[in-house]
Amino acid sequence: MPKKYRLESQYDSDFTLIGIISHQRDYRLIWSINNQLQLNMIKMDDLKIFQDKKNENNFFSFYYYDDINTFKTYFFISNSGQKGLLFPEYKQTNFFLFIKGNVNPAYRNEIIKQLNKNNYILNTHHIPLSSIKNVDNFFSDMELDMMEMNKKNNSPN
Repeated sequence: MPKKYRLESQYDSDFTLIGIISHQRDYRLIWSINNQLQLNMIKMDDLKIFQDKKNENNFFSFYYYDDINTFKTYFFISNSGQKGLLFPEYKQTNFFLFIKGNVNPAYRNEIIKQLNKNNYILNTHHIPLSSIKNVDNFFSDMELDMMEMNKKNNSPN
């Protein structure tokens, strides 16, 4: 019998994921989150993610903020794309807030507590990255798409 190898994810310690349930449009919700958490997430080009089951790219609303003072990077991504859901295992979740950097449970819980006070948000919850199928593919696609966006924004016209 051949040996089975298991690829361990390197993202569990680098990223924290918070699911957000809200019926508001992304731009209204991000405005309120920016004010509430004193962030400056800005709209980027839609995030292009390749979805294996459909064998096609899907595009998701995407916001980004790099906080150089705390060494944390914030990504706000819609779960609904033009051709389906980003993470089908979380059908009830409308948006995801990814935080890259050292986020201890106390800080994560404080963000969840603050977001739950937001009038535009119905509920928030912590999502373990291990519960998402193909999370490694998602992070690879996100990194590639961000490199393309950066290249496009820095190229002389």
